Amino acid sequence: MNTTQYAEFFRGTFYLSATITTCVLLYLVVKVWQPIWTHGFDNFDDISYAIGRLDKTAKPVAEMAPLILGEMDAMRNSMYEMQRSMKNMESITQTVSMMNQSVDKMAWVLENRMGAMAGEMNQINDRMSPATMLPFNW
Repeated sequence: MNTTQYAEFFRGTFYLSATITTCVLLYLVVKVWQPIWTHGFDNFDDISYAIGRLDKTAKPVAEMAPLILGEMDAMRNSMYEMQRSMKNMESITQTVSMMNQSVDKMAWVLENRMGAMAGEMNQINDRMSPATMLPFNW
C-alpha cells in the first residue's frame, strides 16, 4: 500500500462518516423534531393565549416583588439595629451590675453601721450640754 492509496482510503473513510452523520441528522430533523415543531404550531393559539394571560398573572407579582424586597431590606436593617442595641445593652448591663453592687455595699454598710452610728450619736448627745448653755458645750 503506497501513500496515494493510503490517502484515498482515509479520504473515503471521511466521506463515508460525513455521509452517515448527515443522514442521521436529516432523519432526526424529519422524523423526530419536525413532528414536535409542527405540534407546537398546532397549539400556537393556546401558547399565545397563555402568554397574553401571563401579563395579567405575572404583572401583579412583578409589581409586588420590589415592595417585598424593600420590606425585607427594612427588616434586615431593623434586625441589624437591634443587634447593635443588644451590644450596647450588654455594656449597659455591666454598668448597671456595678451600680447594683455599689448599692448593695452601701445598704450593707447602712444596715451594719446604722446601729453603731445611733449609739455613737447617743453618746455624743449625752456629753453635750443643753442648747441653752451653748458656749459651754465643751
